[in-house]
Amino acid sequence: MSPSLALNWMSSEAGAIAGAWLAKMRERLDDYARGYFAVWVIRPIFDLSIAALIYAGGGRDLIPYLVVAMSANSLVWVTLFRIGEILDRERINGTLVSLFLTPCSRLSWLVGFAAAGVAETTAAALAIMLAGRTLFGVRLDPDFASLAVSVVLFVLALCGLGLILSGIGLLIKKANELANLVFPVVTLLGGAYYPVSRLPLGLRIPARALPLGYGMEAITGAALHHASLGALAPSLLPLAGFAVALPLLGAASFGALERLVRRRGEIDLY
Repeated sequence: MSPSLALNWMSSEAGAIAGAWLAKMRERLDDYARGYFAVWVIRPIFDLSIAALIYAGGGRDLIPYLVVAMSANSLVWVTLFRIGEILDRERINGTLVSLFLTPCSRLSWLVGFAAAGVAETTAAALAIMLAGRTLFGVRLDPDFASLAVSVVLFVLALCGLGLILSGIGLLIKKANELANLVFPVVTLLGGAYYPVSRLPLGLRIPARALPLGYGMEAITGAALHHASLGALAPSLLPLAGFAVALPLLGAASFGALERLVRRRGEIDLY
């Protein structure tokens, strides 16, 4: 590809991402006006309070971990739910076929739509952090370089998982229901409420086959204990492997399942 063609392609992809983000933000702002935004702010505080009160009776040392891990879990929620929910919504609205016919990559508008969830994710994470500080006196001691690397790798791995689930959801035409089914398992094995390292062996083995526990360990270590990149290497190295492999696997599986659905002629049928 010549430099000019590459530049035009990147410009087209960036425009598709921006357009998809803007369209979805307008839709979400309408939802927020009806009070939906409060769900993302208030519910995490109640979830944190319930879990922290349970640990306060035994295992109070886990409360700082809980605050940071639940904040990070907002990323899990938005990446595993948002892309699949988008496909279901567009199918119901009758616009899914038009999206698949747009002259840009699938990933561009999927990323743009998913990025609209950043506002909800940020609000939920900030609400949890503020509640942790106010209610339980949790203080952070972040290493910003380690935290930035950990979050980026975590998000890349989650996006790969989101693409895989979305491809399956496209095939079965129930992406949101699939995410609802998967999320409790992810919550149990992902370290959001309890460190993977402390899980019983029977749960720890399957948990280590997922990127979530590694991401939670890296993010909490960087945010709470000023852990350096070297100190976090046991968690960051496997997380980096997931961050490379899962997006590639996700893009390939989504494309394969999309082609299967197209051959069946069911892409716009609910």
